[in-house]
Amino acid sequence: MLLSFFQMEEGVSFFSNILNLIHLHLLFAVLFLISYSIKSILFLSGNKEQFLNYKKKTILIETLFSIGFLVFGFWVFMFHIKSGAYASMHWLDPKITLAILGIPLGIVGFKKENKKLVGLSLAFFLVALIIGLLHYR
Repeated sequence: MLLSFFQMEEGVSFFSNILNLIHLHLLFAVLFLISYSIKSILFLSGNKEQFLNYKKKTILIETLFSIGFLVFGFWVFMFHIKSGAYASMHWLDPKITLAILGIPLGIVGFKKENKKLVGLSLAFFLVALIIGLLHYR
């Protein structure tokens, strides 16, 4: 079922199809954002015990999700640059900027227990996802 979502062509590598890479990037981004949203809501609600428990249980999987969306996002970005399509994608720069800024904001916010930074980080990730979905093909 899930594999029917991806494009399979005879004699073409699965990972050389740009649509497959875009789908994988979206999949990992959504999975990361779901986990990050739960963690952020627990943190912002002030329930420290539940937050730490959730963080402890999901640190590995959230790390894999974040690495997945960053790797596939970079891969898609390189495809767009090599194909010349990047020149017409003016929406991509703000999306990438928001996602890249959300990472250190979240790290510092959680480490320093700063709710404003965590909330801003979550907002940046949500807006980056919305920008991507608006231009999803």
